[in-house]
Amino acid sequence: MTTHRRGLLAGLGLTALAGAAPAVAQTPTAAPKPTLAERLAARAAEHRWPVTFANGRASGPGVDRLIEEGKASEFFLLGEEHGLAEVPALVSTLLPAAGFVRLGLEVSPPGAAALDTAARGGVEGLKRLYAEYPPGPAFYTMAEEARMLADMRVLLPDREQLFVGLDYEVLQDRLLIDRLKAKVPASARAPLAALEAASKAGWAKYEITRNLTDILPFSGDPALVSAVETAWNKPDHDSAEILWTLRRTLEVNRHYRDGRYFESNAERAEFSRACWSSLQERDRTSGWLPKTMFKFGAGHMVRGRSMTEVYDLGSLVSESAELVGWTSFHLLVIPLNGKQAYLDAKTLTYAETNASTVEEMALEPHTKAALPGASTLIDLRPLRPLMSASVTRTADPRLTRIVHGYDMLLFVDGATASTNL
Repeated sequence: MTTHRRGLLAGLGLTALAGAAPAVAQTPTAAPKPTLAERLAARAAEHRWPVTFANGRASGPGVDRLIEEGKASEFFLLGEEHGLAEVPALVSTLLPAAGFVRLGLEVSPPGAAALDTAARGGVEGLKRLYAEYPPGPAFYTMAEEARMLADMRVLLPDREQLFVGLDYEVLQDRLLIDRLKAKVPASARAPLAALEAASKAGWAKYEITRNLTDILPFSGDPALVSAVETAWNKPDHDSAEILWTLRRTLEVNRHYRDGRYFESNAERAEFSRACWSSLQERDRTSGWLPKTMFKFGAGHMVRGRSMTEVYDLGSLVSESAELVGWTSFHLLVIPLNGKQAYLDAKTLTYAETNASTVEEMALEPHTKAALPGASTLIDLRPLRPLMSASVTRTADPRLTRIVHGYDMLLFVDGATASTNL
C-alpha cells in the first residue's frame, strides 16, 4: 500500500519566506510488494537447468541433475502428461544411467508381465502381442512408448521381469481371460466360459456403437469374476492375480459408469496401492528390494492428496521409502507448449491435440522462469518456504499441490505428440 504524507512545515500550517508557495515534502513512494507469482518465478529462475531432446534421448545440464537425483534415490516417480514423445526419451536416458532395474507402469500386473515377455522380441514382439490381443494396452501402442520398452529390455536382458504393473486393466480383458483358459480346472470352466462370453459380447457391441463403456472392463458385472474365483480352488499365483485384477477393474469402473467418480478414483488408487504392497511383500520375502522407476500419469505420482482428491500410489511409495530409510524422488513432466497425443475412444488410436496442462495445473507462475526456447527443469524444493500455511490458505490449491507434492518440474518446450505404432 502507498502512503501519502504532507511535509512537516505544511502540516504545522507555516508558510515559506519571501512569499513563496508553501513547501510540501513527501516521503518516497514504497515499491509494491511482489506477488506470490512473482516471488515464485524469481526463486524458480535461481534453480533451473536446460534440457535437450534429440534422437530419442534427453541430454543437457538438467538431465545431469536428474541422473544425480536418481542415483541418490531408491524410487524415482515420474508423473507425466500422457502422449508426449519426449517422456519415453527421458525414461530411456534416465533409467539405465541412474541404476534403476525395474520400471513400474500404469498397466495391470498381468498386463505388464505380458509386455515384459513380448518386449524381449523388440518392437516386432510387441506388435505381435497387440495383433493377437487388439487393441493392446493403453499408452504402449504409441510408437515411442513401444520403442522405450524394447530398448529397456535390450539394456537389461538378465532381469527376470523388468516391467511391473500397478494399475487396473481397461483394454486387455481378452488377453487376461485367455491366460486363465490355459490353466482353468474343470470346476471353474463354466463360470469362466460365462465371463468370456460377456467379454466377446462387449467387444461385439463396441464394434457397432464405438462406445468404450460397452466393453467388459467398463460394463461387466464383478459377480462374473467372483463366480470363477469361488469355483477355482487354490489357483496358482498368476491366475489368482488375473482374477483379482479383473474383479477390481470391474468394481472400479462400475462406479465410473454410474457417475460415482470420486468412488471410482478412490477404489482405483486403493487397488494400485495394494498392488505395490503385494510387490513389496514379495521383494522382502526374496530379500531383494530393487531400485525402481515409476512412469504414471501426473495425478498418480504426487505426494499427498492427488488431483482427484485421493491418496494415490505416489503417496504410498514415498511413505514406504521413508519407513526403511530410503528416498523417493518425484518429477513432474508436462508440456510448456506444443502438441500431445490422446486416445480416440472411437478408433482406439492416438490423435493429436494442443497442450493445455499449464493452465489446468495453474502453473503460469513457473512458466515465467522457463528458459527461452528450451525445455527447462526447475527444482521446486526451494520454492516451498514461499508457500507456507499462511500463504496456501489463499493460494490456488492446484499450484500448492505441485510445489509441495513434486520435487522437480520439467517443462517440455515445443512438445511433440506421440505417434501410433
